[in-house]
Amino acid sequence: MGVQKERLVLGLTVVFGAMTALVLLLSIALVEPVLFFVALPLGAAAYMFWYHSSGKLRERVARSQPGARSTGEGRGGFGAGPRSGFDSARGQQAREEWERRQHQRQQRERRQRADVGPSPGLSRAEAYRRLGLDTDADEGEIRRAYRERIKEAHPDRGGDEAEFKRLTEAYETLTE
Repeated sequence: MGVQKERLVLGLTVVFGAMTALVLLLSIALVEPVLFFVALPLGAAAYMFWYHSSGKLRERVARSQPGARSTGEGRGGFGAGPRSGFDSARGQQAREEWERRQHQRQQRERRQRADVGPSPGLSRAEAYRRLGLDTDADEGEIRRAYRERIKEAHPDRGGDEAEFKRLTEAYETLTE
């Protein structure tokens, strides 16, 4: 979270806390029970702002994400024992295995997209040629080549608008 957002949330915490205290004092001084019930939601809001600004909310959300437990805390179902996080050796191996499978799945999907053949507009082979790449280039190489070529062809920098559109079409074809 940015510094400005942190300051804003901290400021809201102070403002709502002060309003809660003021309304509570008024309810006691005026012996007005309605004001007490007005102070309850203000106090709840102040607590939630504090919970957010302290970082505890972010930690709780991170812990609730499946597979995101890094402390080994918590227990599974009945008799499951403690869960192992990614900080443990077994957890690290599981994480590496998961990343390897994700990479394989992405590679499989890329090959399937390449095997589909020409799209209605531009073939993948032609798109690679326009960007000056080999057909086995990964996404990072495609992005770098596109950025380099687009700098020269951008109309705002004195380049050709038609070439700019051709490069953009090639990039979109390869990244879809």
